[in-house]
Amino acid sequence: MQCRFIDTGFKNAFENMAIDEAILHYCKIPTLRVYGWKPAAISIGYNQDIENEINADYCKKSNIEIVRRITGGKAVFHDKEITYSFILPEDANLVPFEVNESYRIIANALVIALKKIGIDADIKKAPDKIKTPICFNSANWYELLANGRKISGSAQRRFNGKILQHGPILIDFDYEKNASLFNSNNSFDNILNLKNRITSIKNELRTKNNNKKVITYEELAEAIKDGFKGNFNLKIINSPLNNEETQLAWKLTEEKYSTEEWNYRVISKYI
Repeated sequence: MQCRFIDTGFKNAFENMAIDEAILHYCKIPTLRVYGWKPAAISIGYNQDIENEINADYCKKSNIEIVRRITGGKAVFHDKEITYSFILPEDANLVPFEVNESYRIIANALVIALKKIGIDADIKKAPDKIKTPICFNSANWYELLANGRKISGSAQRRFNGKILQHGPILIDFDYEKNASLFNSNNSFDNILNLKNRITSIKNELRTKNNNKKVITYEELAEAIKDGFKGNFNLKIINSPLNNEETQLAWKLTEEKYSTEEWNYRVISKYI
């Protein structure tokens, strides 16, 4: 089966979420996208509460954008990472209809991708029951761990017979900054616990035979492409955004994702 591969490089938070939704809207064949975030940003889950869970004042002073996703889950600080999105029609029959099982199948592609850069990842079989606003401080169904610590998270949304799953893979992680970004009364979210529960590609390669190799965005993007290609037996076609996707993404950026109306509360008129 053919699959588009789109590398949009580094975009701001509002553009990144708008592009994912634009691809979802027009999706006719499976599409794998990779991207980075510039400037750094926090994405929050569709139903998450910014005022109670995010230190918005600190974010503003630090030039960290805040954007609400159309997918659920908890907040993610996007900085030293690569984010993937896998968007496909349900009738492509590449993933099961059952949501949790579809997470597992897609996680297999990410395991293959990380293996290609020298990291052995495991798929967590069940979610943590932890009250925290920080996505990476707890694991959901079938998310990736390396040496028992979370290295990648995912969120999924199904809409009009189409599937969007996206999530970050951590190239590096700033524990101190992450601890400052969130309003948490939970001692579980302190720096020590973050270090015990979250890892990154840089950490894992440094631990493994004292390997100081730095994995670049481009190398990880290529590994992700190969992981999905092998896992789903796809014929990958490098592709830019088409005109329809580009125009809709621009409209969504201006009228939805960059607005306080969308980001600071959930409005039923939006998907």
